[in-house]
Amino acid sequence: MMNEDKSFAIPLEISTNMLDEKLLQERLNQFKPKPLIEYKHDPNKIYEILAVENKDGVVDLAKTNFLGMLDDEEIKKTAEETIRKYGVGTCGPRAFYGTTDVHLALEEKIANFLGAEECIIYSYGFVAISSSIAAYIKRKDVVFADKESNEAIKYGLASSKSRVVYYNHNDPESLLNEVEKIRIEEAKKKPSRKFLIVEGVSWCTGQLCNLPKFVEVAEQFKMRIFLDETYSLGVLGKNGKGLTEHFGVDISKIDMTFGTIEGALGSIGGYCAGSHAVIEHQRLSGSGYIFSASLPTYLAQIAIKSIELMGDKPSRLVKLANEVHDFLERCDFEVISHPKSPFKVFKFKGDRNRAEREEEFHKICAEQGIHLVLSEKGLVANLNVNLCDQMQKVYDVFEKVVRQLA
Repeated sequence: MMNEDKSFAIPLEISTNMLDEKLLQERLNQFKPKPLIEYKHDPNKIYEILAVENKDGVVDLAKTNFLGMLDDEEIKKTAEETIRKYGVGTCGPRAFYGTTDVHLALEEKIANFLGAEECIIYSYGFVAISSSIAAYIKRKDVVFADKESNEAIKYGLASSKSRVVYYNHNDPESLLNEVEKIRIEEAKKKPSRKFLIVEGVSWCTGQLCNLPKFVEVAEQFKMRIFLDETYSLGVLGKNGKGLTEHFGVDISKIDMTFGTIEGALGSIGGYCAGSHAVIEHQRLSGSGYIFSASLPTYLAQIAIKSIELMGDKPSRLVKLANEVHDFLERCDFEVISHPKSPFKVFKFKGDRNRAEREEEFHKICAEQGIHLVLSEKGLVANLNVNLCDQMQKVYDVFEKVVRQLA
């Protein structure tokens, strides 16, 4: 806890209405609290994130900023105005004193945008996914999940302590086979509740889920279906509503959609959308909602503004995604991700020193001002609709480095 220093307290005779910008700045300049922990800074250490942000001519394909909202001046202005009105955050859970009118407005905004009955928002995207799962799936239930499920889904499944049956990645036939095995096993006893969890765009591979086929299996065996729209919200569909719009699947067929708002909407946090009963249950049982401090109000307002500014950006992003996908294939990369995926997962073909070549590719590109992500699956490039004019530099550098490492 910081030591109280009464010299910085504003005298009672000074009205808060008189606290103008000049006086506020003076108080802020004088305020030098003791740190909660000792932190030793190494001035010689180069932080890549600072190099990327402050260096001219850099193309940042490492940051997740699909619709370019992080760079939008209207978004920045909205954030500043909201902070001046509401402060930085409530520091309290939603169920106590952590709810503002902006939180309610965002929930209504997302629900209307998606065509769902209601929506609930969380202060952190990972928690939105994991606690939504744990709020519904219990120990005696059976849940079917993709072998390449992201960590948030896996954490939610672990918290639920239910029986988890994994099927092959994005394979409806594999799911059908696993469901048949469970059905035969339960033939002579009371059947358990069954759930299916799918991702719109896989966090791990960037592949699209064949939602109509999975919905068909879920309806056939009376399974409740949860859909993670983290990387499809604001990206897929004519209006950016996600995988349901992309495939023309009625959202009412999905029991619950959830995801983070940290990909396309330029904010932080997560959401869950569904029927009134689904959302009301989470207000009482979602640990991430009950025990976490609420999303800072300005971040909620940013998400609202991002939806309003979305316009034709989703279609422009998909067009860019297709172009980059075709380019990577012409460079003779093995592209794992779907052509419409907002991020590209790709690797060198063959097993000959593949990991070493990808590491060297990543290093040389960074030296040339092109920043990527190096993962277990290969190289990852996060696209940004505002980078269209800079992509020629990316193409030139990629082609040069590929020839160099051939």
